[in-house]
Amino acid sequence: MAKDKIRWKITNNFDKKEPTCLSVKLEDNYYKAFIKRDGCCEIYRHHNNCENDYDQIHICSIPHFIKVLESLEEFRMDNIKGAE
Repeated sequence: MAKDKIRWKITNNFDKKEPTCLSVKLEDNYYKAFIKRDGCCEIYRHHNNCENDYDQIHICSIPHFIKVLESLEEFRMDNIKGAE
């Protein structure tokens, strides 16, 4: 999946209001993201495509959060036996 391009769908565009809602379905999870103009966003991951079973995270800087995730992946690859 890492090489496949993820195509988000705008599901609710508030035009000049905030936030804009995007969604995408990937394998067994469905994602919604509410993006604000100030760079903050709320991301919901719905498990098994179930609307009531989800994780939520608030991110104030997407680029910073990507760096955090990349460092976790680097740690995993360098320090966990059998990591692929």
